Amino acid sequence: MEQENEIIMMSISGEDRPGVTAVLTEVLAKHNALILDIGQADIHNNLTLGILFQTTGSNSGEVLKDLLFKSYDLNVNIKFNPITEDDYMKWVGMQGRNRYIITILGRRLTARQIASVAQIVADQGMNIDDIRRLTGRIPLDETQRAPKASVEFSVRGTPRDREEMQMNFMKISTDQQMDISFQEDGMYRRMRRLICFDMDSTLIETEVIDELAVRAGVGDRVKAITEAAMRGEIDFCESFKQRCALLKGLDVSVMQEIAESLPITEGVDRLMRILKKVGFKIAILSGGFTYFGNYLKQKYNIDYVYANELEIVDGKLTGRHLGDIVDGKRKAELLRLIA
Repeated sequence: MEQENEIIMMSISGEDRPGVTAVLTEVLAKHNALILDIGQADIHNNLTLGILFQTTGSNSGEVLKDLLFKSYDLNVNIKFNPITEDDYMKWVGMQGRNRYIITILGRRLTARQIASVAQIVADQGMNIDDIRRLTGRIPLDETQRAPKASVEFSVRGTPRDREEMQMNFMKISTDQQMDISFQEDGMYRRMRRLICFDMDSTLIETEVIDELAVRAGVGDRVKAITEAAMRGEIDFCESFKQRCALLKGLDVSVMQEIAESLPITEGVDRLMRILKKVGFKIAILSGGFTYFGNYLKQKYNIDYVYANELEIVDGKLTGRHLGDIVDGKRKAELLRLIA
């Protein structure tokens, strides 16, 4: 009499050791079982392994008995949960739902940070499929800890309100001192080979126009224009022209002095080296100045630099710029052009 196929969820937990997965899957292979899904995690040498399988032609009781004997030999705990065909088909039907990757990065990661991200995901009606630590294991001695920690969430579903979700991520990012990345998970995320950076207060820990203004003796005036632009009283292009005009007469040698002492943001040296190693094209798209962008281009072998060109006559700034101003709109155009 032909045996009826059954779908069974097997959950294994216990101390991790070499060979656990190999031994248990060999039992399934002996009974010609079909593995429908499998996942494994190892936290502090504690194994959690899940295998969803379908018996094919063998008595399920014999399969489970053999698995129990092997689990005893391996000193791991094993549980079985039968799955109905209807429940399985509903689960299969969910695979077309959107997938997203949420990455959080900070000096250290706390339970509060993890809880805040998880709550936002839950509030949007989405489900976390997988969580993994991207950085190294954390020593208890804080003096030995790496200056960064990162965790990645794999999330399935469609946000009820994506704009609200991103705003909430921005808020907790500021409140809890961490960075959050929210990306659709697909081929394009994995195939990216172009990365574009702002320059001031991103690759370098300063605003170059402020440095120039201080050297020109107009630091307070330039700062006031910047603050007015941030309040929305004048747009970026107008504020840029006004600030450039105040730099008139500044000797070009000052630009070289500032370039040679730029405060590079922590981690940039390693980041640039790794990006080049894995084949990325790198661009700077900046509302700052090409003089300093080109300095970074030579330092890090950057492929493209688009910024604002200051007019120089007889070794001094004229207070004018050359060409189009690189503002937010222009950055978007340049990104599409480079891509």
